[in-house]
Amino acid sequence: MKIVFILLFLLAFCASAQEAGEDTSVVKIEHKSILLSAVSWPFVYIVQPAIEFLIYPVIPPLIYMSRENLIDKGANLITFGENKQIMFYPLINTKIGSQANIGFAYWHSNLFLNDDNMFFSPHLFVNSDWDATLRYQKKRILGSSFYWGLNASYREDGDNLFRDIKGYQYSYSDSSVISSPYIGFNLFGNWGLEFGAGLNFYRFDEPNINDSVFTGEDVSNRGFYRNYQAYPLTISLLHNSLDVPYAATKGRKFSLSYTYTPVSRYNGSADHNYHAVESRLVNYTLLGSRSYAMTVAESNASRERLKNLSFSEAIEMFNPINIREEVLDRRVFITQIKARYMIEEAEGKAPFTAMGKLGGNFPLRAYKDGYFTAPLVAGISTEYRWPIDRFADALIFNEYGIYGEDFSKLSASNIKNSYGFGFRIRTPNLFITRFALAFHGLQGITLILTTRPEFQ
Repeated sequence: MKIVFILLFLLAFCASAQEAGEDTSVVKIEHKSILLSAVSWPFVYIVQPAIEFLIYPVIPPLIYMSRENLIDKGANLITFGENKQIMFYPLINTKIGSQANIGFAYWHSNLFLNDDNMFFSPHLFVNSDWDATLRYQKKRILGSSFYWGLNASYREDGDNLFRDIKGYQYSYSDSSVISSPYIGFNLFGNWGLEFGAGLNFYRFDEPNINDSVFTGEDVSNRGFYRNYQAYPLTISLLHNSLDVPYAATKGRKFSLSYTYTPVSRYNGSADHNYHAVESRLVNYTLLGSRSYAMTVAESNASRERLKNLSFSEAIEMFNPINIREEVLDRRVFITQIKARYMIEEAEGKAPFTAMGKLGGNFPLRAYKDGYFTAPLVAGISTEYRWPIDRFADALIFNEYGIYGEDFSKLSASNIKNSYGFGFRIRTPNLFITRFALAFHGLQGITLILTTRPEFQ
């Protein structure tokens, strides 16, 4: 329940922004097809009641916030500066086990220079582990299309986990520093070129808990319980035709990158270098003829409606499976296709950090990052999104991923599925946070609260 309060509290910041969309007519759909009725039956009578049960706890704090007008009152609590260029807000993540954590997010635009922005977010876990992420970017250098930036992270994790392609789990302590500076520029139109030269200090040791420690040449060659450096050199071809960065309704993003990573000597060998090719395509399609973005008047009317909502009306308003009337009314459909293939120079000697990771946003949200790893990983995600406020969306998603040694060894048994629903808070040009419940089959559920966008 704390997550819900935090998530809804973040919506308060949005009331101080100035963006607004166009107002157009409403599209209403009546389902008269027998085939469509048959297809929709399990959603209406099985999936929908299940979703209603799960979102029911969200309704009381949502109605309370609207009745007390906390959206507007809370705006000044998390935004600062003369131009509202600073945001600071808490984060709570109640994942199962030692992954539960608390932290905060700090955004600052025009920090040192015009057209620059910084993001900083540390997290403290329930077992006293911690990590921190820093992102900085400066755009329009000397008035040109050139930009440069830095992504960096540090972690103190006493029980990190790696699962190899055979399903064996390796526990280890991790105190690594990741540093990834980059520079890029526009080629022509919506196409750009980017270069990166990373400096990663990997520090791995035996776990500080009573887990099994694996031994043997295979483990040593992969870099477990070793210290080494990696220097990834990346060139990327980029395309971006989205109408806005974080509330896109049309356009696509495409990237194709090649990375060569020299690795320092460890375990008596220097044959740990590897190559990797990665590609991603994300397409946004606006369904129907109504503008996706809410106007100020529509957003205020929506908030006013919340003040007198009953539980049943609130559930109906925020029901993500409401396919009977609103399928083509103000909806965005997103598709992501993503793949990565790693080739090692010496067979069996690339470090385990070279493996592709399937999970999290790549693209299985019901699993934690890197739950499945292999030289080859690929997946497809679909997301159905609609606005519930000028700066908030509801969404449902379904995604599939596959992993294997190479293209000739892909197996149907390695196909995994993830699905769920959630909310996200953003402006057109700034992403704040998202909350979701994600499922994989009937085996488990993951609670997500993160400041990372879905398709990054």
